[in-house]
Amino acid sequence: MKRIFALISVFLTFACSDNGLRENEFSVREASTNGGAFRYRVFNPKERDPSAKIPVMLYLHGSGGRGHNNIDQLGGFPEWIEANPDRFQFAIVFPQCPENTFWTEPQIEKALLALDQTVNEVNGDPDRLYLAGYSMGGFGAWQTAIAHPEKFAALVSVAGGVEALGAVLHGDRSLLSTRVKAAESTADVYRAYAEELKTLPVWIVHGDKDDSVPVEQSRKLSEALKATGAKDVNYFELADAGHAIVGRTFQDKELFEWLKRKSK
Repeated sequence: MKRIFALISVFLTFACSDNGLRENEFSVREASTNGGAFRYRVFNPKERDPSAKIPVMLYLHGSGGRGHNNIDQLGGFPEWIEANPDRFQFAIVFPQCPENTFWTEPQIEKALLALDQTVNEVNGDPDRLYLAGYSMGGFGAWQTAIAHPEKFAALVSVAGGVEALGAVLHGDRSLLSTRVKAAESTADVYRAYAEELKTLPVWIVHGDKDDSVPVEQSRKLSEALKATGAKDVNYFELADAGHAIVGRTFQDKELFEWLKRKSK
């Protein structure tokens, strides 16, 4: 019996320490809009000079990160950062979509408010703002970029796209930004996005066996961008990889080397 209680104690210790890590390394923040207050998380590197400006990334999670607990949107970042802290020399903002929603304009505007608030709080560099998203968040990243084409220095899309995967309900469509709706109404949505974002450096990653978001979406985006004369298009198609590739992306040293060089 004593051994059982000892094992339970060890388990609780590890569980609490993990929650403590998330709480300490990913600070809880709050912002307010006309719709009320909302919470988000911020990672700020420990080993930095607070008087020096720092890049800031806005990360939009996939559908599995939705909710109200203000933690599921972190995904695997606590582990990835712990494994390679020297690579994450920038702040990261983690907003969270509520359940049964996606990255429509109201949610994107909240995310941008959290980003702007964080830039002020951590002495962020407005010329080195990165935008990243996975899956549902990959779609959200492209939609955020086309709605605010001058705001970011780089975009990272992981298993994302721009073409709706099914019929879009009228109520959902009404929540899209004007620029997103304009792009979707054209004969070639990929070309429309590419024309607006051809000066934005992009890093696109997709698995060739993705059965959730067709890899053709990223292929077409990459091709459309290059056709417009875009100079900084980086497309990586992972062989024999499915949809769950966000961990591989944010453990790729080359991505961080590329981001270091990005500034408006």
